Amino acid sequence: MAELYSKPPVLRRNGALQSFSTSASLVQATGRLTSQHSSNASSPGSAIDSTRLRATMELPSTIPGYLGSTSYSAVLAEHPSELSFEVESSVTSGSSTRLLDPARLQSGLEMLKLLHRLTICDSLIRKYYSRTLCVVIPSVVIEAILQSIRSTLNSLDFSGDIDSQFQDLALQIFQNSSRPMAVHGTMTVEDYCASFTGKNLRWEAVIVVFVTSGIASMSTPDNDPDLVQVAGDSQAKDRLRVQIVEASDTCLGFCDQAASVNELLGFCQYNDVMLRTQQYGDSSFQGWRRLGDLSATVYALGAHQESEQADDCPFFLRQWRRIFFVAAFYVDKCVATFVGRPPFINYRYCTLTPPLDLREETLIAGGEKLNRAISELDMAGWGEQDKVYRVSVIRLRFLLAVFREQALEIALGTCDHWDLEQRSSHIIEKARVTWEAAPAYLRFDVRTKESVEPFSTSFTILHMYLDYQYTIFLLQRTLVKRTNTGQEALLETSRRVLSILITVTAERDSVLDLSIHYSWLILYYGLPSASVLMLELLHQAQDAGLRSIILPRAELIRNLSVFVSCLSWVSRPSHGNYQTCKEAEKKLSHILDQILDPQPIQQEILNDVTSGLSNFLDFYNPSNWDFNSEYLPPADGFVF
Repeated sequence: MAELYSKPPVLRRNGALQSFSTSASLVQATGRLTSQHSSNASSPGSAIDSTRLRATMELPSTIPGYLGSTSYSAVLAEHPSELSFEVESSVTSGSSTRLLDPARLQSGLEMLKLLHRLTICDSLIRKYYSRTLCVVIPSVVIEAILQSIRSTLNSLDFSGDIDSQFQDLALQIFQNSSRPMAVHGTMTVEDYCASFTGKNLRWEAVIVVFVTSGIASMSTPDNDPDLVQVAGDSQAKDRLRVQIVEASDTCLGFCDQAASVNELLGFCQYNDVMLRTQQYGDSSFQGWRRLGDLSATVYALGAHQESEQADDCPFFLRQWRRIFFVAAFYVDKCVATFVGRPPFINYRYCTLTPPLDLREETLIAGGEKLNRAISELDMAGWGEQDKVYRVSVIRLRFLLAVFREQALEIALGTCDHWDLEQRSSHIIEKARVTWEAAPAYLRFDVRTKESVEPFSTSFTILHMYLDYQYTIFLLQRTLVKRTNTGQEALLETSRRVLSILITVTAERDSVLDLSIHYSWLILYYGLPSASVLMLELLHQAQDAGLRSIILPRAELIRNLSVFVSCLSWVSRPSHGNYQTCKEAEKKLSHILDQILDPQPIQQEILNDVTSGLSNFLDFYNPSNWDFNSEYLPPADGFVF
């Protein structure tokens, strides 16, 4: 069991460990997370030392980051051999400096105190990394950060003026964070990690701990021994998560004025998007806004294109930057699909090169071991191993995300495509070829049931298959909507997705709490598919004439009934998607009742209302479904 508190004399109250489960408010237990510096300053033990503050300057933000071929410096930069100076180096840090804002310093001090207190974060992260494939920050980077931060905090002298020591440490971190991270082609993994740990500790590293532990807490069961000791019940766990989210937000604010962007900040922002969508909901503006920040970092870092400066970057870091880019690209398409908005990252401006299918241990080992592993890759960059690596999942998700964006161009675009059927078929065929070329151990549709693997692995593989199927669904749905053709193919895809979801939601994992991920699957893939099937059954129930499409009515009603039941329990009140699940459950129950007990209705009224229902169930934008529309009155039941 992980040690929960680093320095008992400082962190005990009334002779006992302070538990989050007995605290009235987590924020009150450790002090406000942001702007309490004025009140704290009145206390001699926590006042900001103005002398120390005056001696510490923070460099202004002057490094522009990646500059493309239309930038102000492009002409000169494209002719370096004809110039006697480096155009890039002509961008200086400026002749002026500025004082560090006392409010920011006080907030930084509070963040370090909180981090020192929450040693549970270390345990959450390590357990999370040991049991899941869905992580993008390399394990070696995570471990270097955890060890460095804990060593730094534990080395403080708690018998002396501890606030003064926290101030000094916060000032040092602000100074480090105001300077760009140095990278060169001959640096080792140890050199790279040392650039943001130890004496070079940066706020990006602190954010990694907060935001990653926040994500880990979402999938950690309530009965986890380490978690129980600091958060004895579900409410305390929720308060702990809220505190971590607020701390992540505060520390990300410290990086807003950084001198440059880097991939570590990008990794932090990726995890922050995941945390925000899980905490506030996948349709939340909090998550969407942070996705915009992540996309800005992708472009400013130049991660969207293979840079000519790659020779100055070690091979392992080039691969990690690719991992950062493809992870950001993937989540951008997921959220854009869910909320029905154009993606932030446009594939037409990107070099679509996925990272190689190399195990992290092999990548950082370098030398002959790395060269041999690279030589064993196939032409597409896949390895021949029969074990799923994290990078394998990242690669396939990215390849599928490219086709998703092409589908979104059609589904969300405003142009009328005269060749819609041909374009859709072309994208579906390319996606099929890519899917079938992926290693068998990554394909849910060809894996044997005898495969022995952790549930988290099979769950991830299932998720990728649903991603593939949902891109096909979007294109088929667009074709039906605009040309009134292809209904049978759409219904078949919807049946397949619904059947898979019904099966997987019945499975459980004793070491992972996947409820928040189940709600994503149910809303993202299941709700549109179930709605398509419900509409078709509703049409057939109201129309006694000949049916052009024969559906297995009994099977579908059983599966749809189970699906509606899933909506009732799949999300908890503390989860961001809870309200959406409850509203969907209520309204789909009305539709299902009407299917089971249809009422007579005039055909022209049926056509008007089902047309409105089709618009209400906007299959490209489930987060904006109007569950209080006139077509679904909450009190009197469904109008059919």
